[in-house]
Amino acid sequence: MERVENVGRGAGSRLRVAFLIDRWQPSRGGAESALAGFAAHLELRGHEVHAIGERGPLATEPAPGHFHAVQPSGLTRGARERSLGERMLQAADELGAQVTIGVRHLPRVDLYWPHGGSHAETLRLADKPARGRHRVFLELERQVVTQGARKVICVSETVREEFARHYPESANRLVVVPNGVDLDRHHPRLRRRAREKLFAKCAFRDDAPLISFVGRNAELKGLDILLESLVPLLERRWRLVVAGPRELAPWRAYALRLGLGADRVAMFEELDGRDLAAGSDLLVLPSRRDPCPLVVLEALAAGTPVLVSDRVGSRDAIRTIAAGEVVAPLEERPAWTGALRGRLARLHEKPTDHEVVRACVRERSTEKWWMRLEQLVVETAECRDRLHQSS
Repeated sequence: MERVENVGRGAGSRLRVAFLIDRWQPSRGGAESALAGFAAHLELRGHEVHAIGERGPLATEPAPGHFHAVQPSGLTRGARERSLGERMLQAADELGAQVTIGVRHLPRVDLYWPHGGSHAETLRLADKPARGRHRVFLELERQVVTQGARKVICVSETVREEFARHYPESANRLVVVPNGVDLDRHHPRLRRRAREKLFAKCAFRDDAPLISFVGRNAELKGLDILLESLVPLLERRWRLVVAGPRELAPWRAYALRLGLGADRVAMFEELDGRDLAAGSDLLVLPSRRDPCPLVVLEALAAGTPVLVSDRVGSRDAIRTIAAGEVVAPLEERPAWTGALRGRLARLHEKPTDHEVVRACVRERSTEKWWMRLEQLVVETAECRDRLHQSS
């Protein structure tokens, strides 16, 4: 383990908290970004933060806390994951961490925060057998969820349902803390400039309603469903911007086979998240599974309505028809075509009230999110203290 000098709590610190994650690199987004944001909050609140993992921050990125590197052993991926988990936990013990927080592949931890949902559900949906590393991941998940964690933090009700279904004995450990959104970073005031930037980037020649789609795993996020559902709407005015797919060429080719050329669809590996949230007229996410996508909350915060499948965890944020709709059943293209037709008609009839849309997430600020999580950290430390005093 890479040592850090002067790891005492200090005058202003209240708790020593260790984050256990294979890569402590906030720029990767997802769980890495969420943990770093929460760690920064804890530091501001006077707690002492340590991060333990195999890889630390890049030279060009700031990251909160003191980072400690540990190296796993083993020839297979499964063996390395087991080793990494144990060594991260050992390092946390040596540091005297009062609360440990981890996200995946750990046998035990105080607070387990699996942003991607249940691995058992991932295997079920993919119809994959639990072999090799997946068998190890499944064993670790069962261990931590049913007995190794004091609490399992679920980012949405969808995630809680997954764990309760696969591990019913874990029900009393599951607590739902819905993801929050940065309400300052994503705001309707950014819409005009963001829209100008998006249309310039996409080289669209008119000001047609702009539909957006975001997803690294485009198949899981349902890009095929969206493209196929737009084909019957070619007589309507609309443009589509796609951001994030790992492999753009096959998706561009598929769009062309459907008759959706560059005048209708623009695809990019990366686009600015704020521009997408504020510059679109409609975000569409027909995901086959999505525990709690932040892009939905970001779009709503910027005043952009959304269409999502009933398998999107953040669907509960859509509280008014102005903010969007949940479309089901997922695999029926006519249902999506109908929903898209309705939203395009709505955009044509009257302007979107962006403040009404934003109101759906006004109570889900990152500050409130972090405070709820901090409360769990403090309660966990107090529980550990009581158990220690009684033993």
